[in-house]
Amino acid sequence: MLLLGCALLARGELGFAQEAKKDGRSESQARPVFAEIDAVRVLEQMRQAFESDSRSRFLKLFDARRMPGYPAFRDEVDEFFETYYAVRVNYHVVQVGRDGEFGAVLTEITLEATSKGATPNIRRNTQARLVLVWDGKAWKIADLAPRNLFKSAP
Repeated sequence: MLLLGCALLARGELGFAQEAKKDGRSESQARPVFAEIDAVRVLEQMRQAFESDSRSRFLKLFDARRMPGYPAFRDEVDEFFETYYAVRVNYHVVQVGRDGEFGAVLTEITLEATSKGATPNIRRNTQARLVLVWDGKAWKIADLAPRNLFKSAP
């Protein structure tokens, strides 16, 4: 009986150890470590959304719940897409970092766009800072500075 009890106990401990290992693995998959490749992926998706004139693809890159002032930002982006076409975006990643659950990227962005009407064409060069957060599936932009990068009027 003692031998059977020890065998069941050992088997149960092994099961708990395997379960804990599975939990640890799913936790690391739930929030991966933010790296430069993640920053480039988000910036590339941003560039593609602009250059394909896809407002919805662009806005899906942002975490509307976490981004302060998201409704006003969304309205500015809507106005930008209504005012300009033939948008070209170039970027250069300057620095990537992380702070707890957040990732951050500092990038040099050049934005060029042709006006659809009487508004002048634009060419903007600026350094932008993006704060990103993992939403369980992908890195989303939780904040962006300067926000006026996407304003239609300078």
